Amino acid sequence: STAWRALAPASEPAWTPATWLAQVHPDDRAALEAAIALIDSGQSGRQQLELRMRREAVWRWRQATLLVIERGADGRPARILATLADVEERHDALERQRLSASLFQHLHEGLLVTDAELRVLEANPAYTEILGVAREELIGTVPSLLSPAPDDARARQQRAEMWSALRERGSWRGELDERRADGSLRTLQATISTVPGAERSTHHHVLVISDITEQRRQRELLERQALFDELTRLPNRAQLSSLLAEAMEVADRDGFLVAVCYLDLDHFKPVNDRFGHAAGDRLLVELASRLRTALRRREQWADVAARLHGDEFVLLLRAGSIDEARRAIVRVLRVLSQPYLVDPAADPVAITTSLGATLYPLDRQDPDTLLRHADHAMYEAKQSGRNGYVLFDPASRLEREAQVMAQDEIEQALERGELMLRYQPKVDMRSGRVVGFEALLRWEHPTKGELPPHAFLPRIEDDGLLVRVGDWVLSQALEHLAQWRRDGLDFAVGVNVSSRHLRRADFAAQLAALIARHGHDLAPYLELEVVETAAIAAEDSPTTSAQMKQCRELGVRFALDDFGTGYSPLRYLKDLPADTLKIDRGFVHNMLDDAQDRGIVEGIISLARTFGCSVVAEGVETPAQARMLLDLGCDIGQGTGIASPLRASQVAQWVRDFRGVFVIAPAGAGDGLARLGG
Repeated sequence: STAWRALAPASEPAWTPATWLAQVHPDDRAALEAAIALIDSGQSGRQQLELRMRREAVWRWRQATLLVIERGADGRPARILATLADVEERHDALERQRLSASLFQHLHEGLLVTDAELRVLEANPAYTEILGVAREELIGTVPSLLSPAPDDARARQQRAEMWSALRERGSWRGELDERRADGSLRTLQATISTVPGAERSTHHHVLVISDITEQRRQRELLERQALFDELTRLPNRAQLSSLLAEAMEVADRDGFLVAVCYLDLDHFKPVNDRFGHAAGDRLLVELASRLRTALRRREQWADVAARLHGDEFVLLLRAGSIDEARRAIVRVLRVLSQPYLVDPAADPVAITTSLGATLYPLDRQDPDTLLRHADHAMYEAKQSGRNGYVLFDPASRLEREAQVMAQDEIEQALERGELMLRYQPKVDMRSGRVVGFEALLRWEHPTKGELPPHAFLPRIEDDGLLVRVGDWVLSQALEHLAQWRRDGLDFAVGVNVSSRHLRRADFAAQLAALIARHGHDLAPYLELEVVETAAIAAEDSPTTSAQMKQCRELGVRFALDDFGTGYSPLRYLKDLPADTLKIDRGFVHNMLDDAQDRGIVEGIISLARTFGCSVVAEGVETPAQARMLLDLGCDIGQGTGIASPLRASQVAQWVRDFRGVFVIAPAGAGDGLARLGG
């Protein structure tokens, strides 16, 4: 029409409403067309609407106003004024407001906003649902979660920590105990922050909560399972470590002796063989009950009994003198020597006990060494005829002389080149892929033949010699790894590292230098295997912890070796820098016949999954073991059933020839065997 042509710029004589419509977002064109029709027909003199128009390939919101400024004789528009205003920022603000409102309403976490005086301004539906209180009851009140002095002492402590952090940092995150409106106690994960206003004064408080009651119950259950033996409910290895350290500290402070006793039943295996594992378990439960009754408890202290595994137990007995310690040991052995009713249909079974003990602080050693000394004494009791006890003599001159001679011989072996590495494969039993090798130290002794590390490494007490041996092992393993990678082989190599080696202040720097010597980065293909006690030492030793952190920064991974046999509580595992858990061969060996060992294996696999670690089963010897491990969710295996340790020169050819692992097939799978990965 003439009116619309009057709007056209002089440079665009052909401009029409259609050319304008072409610049408008397709979803907004209908509204603009309707507005134009109302103006053009004379039904309206003014139309205003918001629409999106393209600008430099971007859609932006505009407010369009169409105004008739002159009409013809027929009342139809003759001249129209069209204006556009940029309203993009207002639309963005409205969108953010709608998004915030939607998040507030649909957030799974409870959200509460208060004013500076802690009076509730708003609460979202999740908050009211978690605590079972209506929003209307909250508005204008001070919520009990922010009460400065609740009735419960634990809750008061939590609130005190919260307010202290708020004053210092303006925010706090932690756990709070709170009762719902129905009286049930809940554990909440809470975060509270102050929102400053003008001149940095507090303007609002924002509280975010989530209900973690069930997670806390599961965590406490896992901690109980990790710290107590499932069968006897006595403390296990993990808990024993803490109890022994505590007993040693109190003994130093109060000036008494702690008899660290290692106890083992005599001829327990025949009981299992004759009456079955269930009867053996009943015997162990009864033994644990007798130990509880035999232990003394006072207001300031208590004797301790713990189960290590099988029929091996540890006692911590307080004594004022050596004679009192002997009397306590004799009393315990007398209680344990009474016959056990393991089968109601059979006569009671007489079981004797061999016990070894060492006395702290007469034997002033660390907890692991004390247990080892008590174990040595127990072995002597067994050798002496069983059914008795032996006290360890920490000042034995013959032992010291033998120790010195052994260390000298090991040092000469290192200098003469008698030490060597063998490599045992780690394979994915499901896919048949070789994922790595563990470097195993051997001593080619000139008269005793090939010796495993446990036959000579425990004899090294000189840290300097231990470090030299450890450095040699790392250097050799990296040399072999570099050659295999040059040959096109792709797998990792694990190397065992002792806690004393890790305590060296320049361990990480020396390792970095060894890696750099090969001209390319081998760190991602190196895994340091550390036993649990060494890993705990890393958590408790700033030097060791720093070395492990620096190794991780190099790209080196860590594995916890012989997992399940150490003393690490679950609270340590959460913070340990572990990429892999290695299930101890003892549990794998017995898991087909022993439900407890099978449960331990399954628990370790579950822990590995929980903490994001891979898991490797050591000591895989039979197809049945491999099948069960796969069924339980452990794919990586290592053991003589897969391959015995190889010389370095044999590794490459073995990898090329490997065709997978044969395991027992599940029921109904055809023949009795199924081949995995090959």
